[in-house]
Amino acid sequence: MHPTWPAALETLRVAAWVTAISLAPGVWLGHLLQGRKASSTVAAAPLLLPPTIVCSYFLFQPFTLTVAVAAGVIYGLPFLARAARLEFERLDPRTLNAARIAGASEWRVFWRIALPLASRPLLCAAATVFALAGGQYAATLWIAQIHSTRP
Repeated sequence: MHPTWPAALETLRVAAWVTAISLAPGVWLGHLLQGRKASSTVAAAPLLLPPTIVCSYFLFQPFTLTVAVAAGVIYGLPFLARAARLEFERLDPRTLNAARIAGASEWRVFWRIALPLASRPLLCAAATVFALAGGQYAATLWIAQIHSTRP
C-alpha cells in the first residue's frame, strides 16, 4: 500500500462525516432562515474567517477525528444553510400554497413538496461541503501538527 493511502482514506472519512452531520441541520437552518435577511448574516458569520482560524479553535484539545469533524461541521454548515435558504426561497409559493389549501400541514408541505423540489441543489451543496471538508482537513491537520510539536 502506498504511504499516502491512510491519509487519503482518513480525509475521505472526515469529509463524509462532516457532510452527513451537516446535511440535516443545514437544510433545517436554511428552511428557518428563508425570507429573513437579517438572521441569514448570522449563519454566514463563519464564512468571514479563514477556515484555519475557525478550525484552530478546536486544536487546544487533543487532535482527534471527532475534533476534525466538529471543526469541519462548523465551517461547512453555513455553506449548506445558505444554499438551502436560497433554494427554498426560489420555490414557487403557489405550489406550496396549493398543498396547504388542500389540507396538508406545514410539516407535510416541507417533506412532500419543498424538500423533493429542492433535492438536487441541496445534494450539490452537500457535495460542495464534502469537497470543502476534504480540502480543509489538510490545513487543519498541518496546524495540529505544528501545535503538537511546540514545547
